Amino acid sequence: MALSRRGIVTTLTSSLLLLSLTPLSAGASAPRAVVAGALPLPVGATVTSQPLRTTFDVTLTGRDPAGLHNFLSELYRPGSSVFHHFLTPTEFASRFGATRASVSAVSHYFQHYGLSVSAIDTGGILVHVTGNTREIASAFAVPVDTVRRADGTLAAHFRSRATLPLGVAHDVSAVVGLSSVVQPSAPLSNRSINHVTTPASCPSAGTVGNTPNSFGGYPVAAQAQLYGLTSAWANGDTGVGQTIAVYELGVVDTADTNVFFSCYHLTPSLTTVSVDGGATGAFNDEATMDVEEAAALAPGAALQVYSGPNTSSGPVDIYSRIANDNTATIVTTSWGDCEIDPAGATTAENQIFQQMAAQGQTVIAAAGDAGSSDCVGITSKSPVPSVDDPASQPLVTGVGALTVNSISPLQESVWNTGPNSASGGGQSVLWSRPSWQVAPGISSSLKGRLVPDLSVMGDPGTGFIQYFTGNSTGTVTCTTSCSAGWGAIGGTSIGAPLVSALVATAAQVCSTSRLGLINPTLYSIYSSGTAYADVTTGSNDAYAGKPGDPHVYSAGPGFDLASGLGSPTPSFISQLCPTPPAQTRVQSYVSSSATVGTSAVLSLSLHTPAGGALGNAQIVVTATSSAGGTPGIDAPASSSGSGTNSVTVTTDPHGFVHIDVSSLVAARVTVTVALQGTTLVTKSVTFKALPPTRQIPARVVVTSIHNVSQGLTLNVAAPAAGTAPVSRYQVSVTNGRVWISFSPVIRSVTLRSLRPGTSYDVVVRALNANGNSPWTRVGPIAAGH
Repeated sequence: MALSRRGIVTTLTSSLLLLSLTPLSAGASAPRAVVAGALPLPVGATVTSQPLRTTFDVTLTGRDPAGLHNFLSELYRPGSSVFHHFLTPTEFASRFGATRASVSAVSHYFQHYGLSVSAIDTGGILVHVTGNTREIASAFAVPVDTVRRADGTLAAHFRSRATLPLGVAHDVSAVVGLSSVVQPSAPLSNRSINHVTTPASCPSAGTVGNTPNSFGGYPVAAQAQLYGLTSAWANGDTGVGQTIAVYELGVVDTADTNVFFSCYHLTPSLTTVSVDGGATGAFNDEATMDVEEAAALAPGAALQVYSGPNTSSGPVDIYSRIANDNTATIVTTSWGDCEIDPAGATTAENQIFQQMAAQGQTVIAAAGDAGSSDCVGITSKSPVPSVDDPASQPLVTGVGALTVNSISPLQESVWNTGPNSASGGGQSVLWSRPSWQVAPGISSSLKGRLVPDLSVMGDPGTGFIQYFTGNSTGTVTCTTSCSAGWGAIGGTSIGAPLVSALVATAAQVCSTSRLGLINPTLYSIYSSGTAYADVTTGSNDAYAGKPGDPHVYSAGPGFDLASGLGSPTPSFISQLCPTPPAQTRVQSYVSSSATVGTSAVLSLSLHTPAGGALGNAQIVVTATSSAGGTPGIDAPASSSGSGTNSVTVTTDPHGFVHIDVSSLVAARVTVTVALQGTTLVTKSVTFKALPPTRQIPARVVVTSIHNVSQGLTLNVAAPAAGTAPVSRYQVSVTNGRVWISFSPVIRSVTLRSLRPGTSYDVVVRALNANGNSPWTRVGPIAAGH
């Protein structure tokens, strides 16, 4: 678990206070409200008299908090008319973001004090405010110190609680980036020293067995076996179609990740998104491990590393960017902080997590490595029950850590080897227990949000084997112990990318584009009795407490505050599929017969039992032929083109979809439509042969398509024996609005004057005196430069 610590309680001497800037008097007498707290300075930090120009975040109150709460409840309730009807960032802003009046009031207030204010972000939540410490002090009516950290960098810091006039404070939910100047650390809890497509075997990572190998951990193949990925990969389910955002406050060592990828023969789609200038400093073990594990366990998913500075408002800005980009379907974060650190981030994060949930983004977070007392050394000097943010947020899935001594037979217990080396867990004091958090072992007396939700391997002695060449020379950030190259690594940190990989795989298994908030599903599938292995031994008290002490949480039957619901079994992945709305109403029509080479149109209309449209629902259409071979399926928004026997199709916002089914030979074709694994309708069409001279051409088979300079070149196959003759072929890149003809003899055409680099959907058809063939769709494919 990497720590983005925003505060450590120490003593600040009065001599240092004399050097700080004091607020101007303007507006200080008006009624005001506290909008941000402050923490004393850490050891090694000193106040200077040097003014500083800095940027901080202000999150604004949404226009309809109650409406947003109700929407999210319905969004994840099977049978609801809006079930999984996710929003875009702009739709979220228009329905639930700050009003124009609020944005104007807050902006004008800060501008009055000489501060510059950015436009509201896409989701309508956050603005960036920039100014010098004197201007900030005036705006918040509180002294603002310029602090020199131990590493020499400067930061602005509220000396005490910051306030705003009541009218402005009403529109402000949080101020982030001025309440703490601690230089955040990013340690993994532990690391064992190295003593001696789908991922290939990697001999460098050690042997694969039922127990930890000589490195003290498990290589990728062993993790895959334990959590059901081996069988999923065998079926082609590797996370294709999913994008995992890897939240990072440290620098990834790409040279090391390349060595890891090469050993496992991985070629992941990997991009980096820089936020606020990106992460700074030396290469970081945490960041490197996150990328290696996510890429190995979800090899079909794309990875986007969102990299930002571990200071000021950087941690919140990364979440905001991920939400507003909305390209990631899953977010994994191994970074966190004491939940009750008063730096203002938790409220801002919660608003962003609401946006992510509304957009269908799944957020997975490590539960922390300080056991049941996450805030020791931050808000308290002795063990008191406390949990880690963001894992404790209701809209985030918190992942704990286990010691796994054997995969088969399974032997696992709660990870706990002492202070800062134990799985996080407990009860939130900020967030109430959500309605979906119900399971055997959860007492009605527990009123707060409970973490972790589930647990996976995390003990560094039985952990993940990564490749990292860190050392303690200062060129690489490394804590506890480091090894040159291959070695086992642990902490709840390895759980977040692991569970993210399970979610990515599940989304492909479920034929859905996004699973969104999975927490309600996690608790609903517990009753199956097969989704989790119960963890009943160990505790997460890292401070040698006695049974009955408030911070001693022991594992036991059912849910517990040490391991959550338990560890995922191999059947966990398939059980993450959302439950189809009960008794889905289906209206369908399909022609009972058609001629060979023509299409039979299947029309579907899907509704809930209450009559609500199942818009944007992903259905799987499968066609089988009595004559063997592959019947054609053609439909808008299908995940694979015509000529296949199975496609995934998305209904329109009104629940409608039209599908063309064809056959090149006389046969009876059976069409099956399924929603989330449940068959909705089965229809049959008899295709009859006509003499070739009376037939329209058969569907065109495209043999190749490639880009050329400012264009595309397309080649098609000759008509099959016994099919109708072709008088000419036609191709279109405008979905049939404009057609270009080419010879049935040459069967090749080059399209010119296309926009270089622009992707085109290409459709092809054949014509004769009887009519034209069904369309063949190809692409999208980019025109050449």
